[in-house]
Amino acid sequence: MKNFEIGRIFRDIADILEIKGDIIFKIRAYERAAQNIESLTEDIEDYARQGRLREIPGIGVDLADKIKEFIDTGKIQVYEELKKTIPQGVLELLSIPGIGPKTAKLLFDNLDVENIPDLEKAIKDGKLKGIAGIKEKTIENISKGIEIIKKGKERMPLAQAIQLAQEFIEPLRKLAIAKSVTVAGSLRRQKETVRDIDILVVSSFPQKIMDTFVKLAPVKEILSKGRTKASVRTSDGAQVDCRVVENKSFGAALLYFTGSKNFNIKLRQMAIKNGFKINEYGVFAKNSGEEKGRYLAGKDEKDIFKLLGLSYVEPELREDNGEIELARNNKLPDLIQVGDIKGDLHAHSTWSDGGNTIEQMAQAAKEKGYAYIAITDHSQSLKIAGGLSVADLKKRSCRSIN
Repeated sequence: MKNFEIGRIFRDIADILEIKGDIIFKIRAYERAAQNIESLTEDIEDYARQGRLREIPGIGVDLADKIKEFIDTGKIQVYEELKKTIPQGVLELLSIPGIGPKTAKLLFDNLDVENIPDLEKAIKDGKLKGIAGIKEKTIENISKGIEIIKKGKERMPLAQAIQLAQEFIEPLRKLAIAKSVTVAGSLRRQKETVRDIDILVVSSFPQKIMDTFVKLAPVKEILSKGRTKASVRTSDGAQVDCRVVENKSFGAALLYFTGSKNFNIKLRQMAIKNGFKINEYGVFAKNSGEEKGRYLAGKDEKDIFKLLGLSYVEPELREDNGEIELARNNKLPDLIQVGDIKGDLHAHSTWSDGGNTIEQMAQAAKEKGYAYIAITDHSQSLKIAGGLSVADLKKRSCRSIN
């Protein structure tokens, strides 16, 4: 799925246009298009293939052509030309919490700050002090933002990781020689951010799986390739690892590579106390005698938990936060399901930068079984997002929803 790639490009275009002082409605058009594309539940390539791009709110003829251009060529020429008009690092500055296009332009115009290292040096040398529009608190927030970026630079949001993983999983599942394909690691544990994507495949033809994996569309660079494991890097810089395992070891491998590390350590210690040896290949008898080394379980995760005297621990709980003790006593909590959600407290309507009217969102909320929904349109302080003026806010407040 190219949804996030296209959304990111449209946001970059909006940022560059704002830095260059372009007309506000054009900036808002790209921002709104990016938001609506990133919110799609379908692959944007399906929309393009079926001639449905203009069904997406905010996508007119011009933006639809740009989307098709990216799908066909992997580039948008307008974007490539725009990037040449500003230093490359200026866009990198916008990834820092607290820095918007105007601040980035201010830093570049006054201090020739073109990237994060330049900005760090300027802060260290005290050069930001005294620049109109930049206060002491602003400098403090920017410094904190840089630290956040440093810590999270190699991680991606969960939603982005899910979409990227699907670009590998879907074509692999179409292979007749792949009996099972699933994700592991922090993605399977549904962490808020994900560093690397781990994929497990059950197959009797590992070399053919590897050959297919390293040639998939998102792959930019092959980091390593063996008979049963390969690592690649995508055009966005994400690392994706694929391992092929035997059917009898699938459950054990899935358990091992899902983690977390501390959870696995605790589980391994428990296995040893019970006379077992557990690894990514299965659970084996550890005691001396004829039974030593005998395969006991490994095909299914649930069989392994049962053998250890535990109720099944959902991947989302595997963080060594007491879940193993609870599983031993069959007292694990139930995970929140989609059906448990009763409302949404953050939604934007077409009164600001949303893609749907209040009436449409209210109807959608009813269909989901929600008990409430809060409309949180932007105020006029954020004009780029179509913030409501006081007059428009009064008009909106007067509208009734049947």
